Amino acid sequence: MSTEERARATGAEWLARMRWGALGVEAASILVATHGLGVELPVASMWALVAVGALSNLWLASRKDRAGHLGAFLVLDVVLLTGLLYLSGGPTNPFSVIYVVYIAMSAVMLAPKWTWTIAGLSIVSFAALFVVHVPSEHLGHAEHGGGFQTHLYGMFIALVLAVALITYFVSQLSLELRRRERALAEAEERTHRWGKLASIATLAAGAAHELGTPLGTIAVAAKEMERQARKVPGAEGLAEDAELIREELERCRVVLDRMATAGGEHVGETPSSLSVEALFATVRARLSPEQADRWVTTTDVAAIEAPKEALVQMIENIARNGFDACEAGHVSLEVRGLDRAVELRFVDEGEGMNEQAAKRAAEPFFTTKNASDRMGLGLFLARTFVDSLGGQLTVESATGQGTTIRVVLPQGS
Repeated sequence: MSTEERARATGAEWLARMRWGALGVEAASILVATHGLGVELPVASMWALVAVGALSNLWLASRKDRAGHLGAFLVLDVVLLTGLLYLSGGPTNPFSVIYVVYIAMSAVMLAPKWTWTIAGLSIVSFAALFVVHVPSEHLGHAEHGGGFQTHLYGMFIALVLAVALITYFVSQLSLELRRRERALAEAEERTHRWGKLASIATLAAGAAHELGTPLGTIAVAAKEMERQARKVPGAEGLAEDAELIREELERCRVVLDRMATAGGEHVGETPSSLSVEALFATVRARLSPEQADRWVTTTDVAAIEAPKEALVQMIENIARNGFDACEAGHVSLEVRGLDRAVELRFVDEGEGMNEQAAKRAAEPFFTTKNASDRMGLGLFLARTFVDSLGGQLTVESATGQGTTIRVVLPQGS
């Protein structure tokens, strides 16, 4: 369904709701007049007109984007209301205020030209009722006091029903507009973040490409240096240094391989069911022995459904941030099941952050550590990954109280 079709369907849905309310007011008016105020009316004909409106609204609600122009339904409503007024006193009927309801509907839902069309049709229709209508002594300004009193009651009831209907639907539409504005703002923010992520991914790919060749050359040279050093008596230290260079080069290669994942390649990675204990073990293996001893993990769920490498990368990034924040304390990860979701709760025993820093923690290139130590991308990439899965990441921190990061990932369909 295209954007235009979705907009038309949404407008039809709201118009159908509003018309049900207006039809309810008309039906309530007939019931109040006949049973509450004892007014004699041709109820069969009036209920037939209400039924026509109900059937047309069922058509609108069932077809939505294929029901035709919405203005035609309001034109029909004005005609039906005119028929109801014609059968119940014409211009003396206090429920003629319902014309205002339909004008308000058109003003909210349709283009200005349709609003003027509905307003003009309402004025002409009401004017025509002065010329031709079925008189009603109960709803008119009869000279005897009882009839006029009934008319006043009708005016009050009509005003209450019309005001309630307009107030309810205008307020609901206002809430819907505010929800759409928030959704639009969130979508723009996500687009902005994905734009930054695309730049990071491009930078990562370029870095991997540019660094691959020189690192390969250094690796070959280091291997040859090690081989020659082992042939020279007393050069064991040199051979060990060459071996260390090769190990560090391999570490650099692994980091470059991960940069693609950290830069957004998880988008194309197929989600799968992953053992939580296996995830713990994988991340623990990537940490230093000292960090692994300080990492505490617990879980009450067996598996998580998510892209494997991206999830591991996210957990590792957040864990390393925790270890950066506390030099000696523990960093814990608790995984627990929620209703059709799973929560990952990271807690560190560091110094925490102030309110302003906590709000900016997930921004790209923002870090509270020395700029030479970290690029400030860990939480940004984690939040981008979580957003891509429809989840939520929140940061809670206070100075001197450590930091808690909650990640909620939806599970299943």
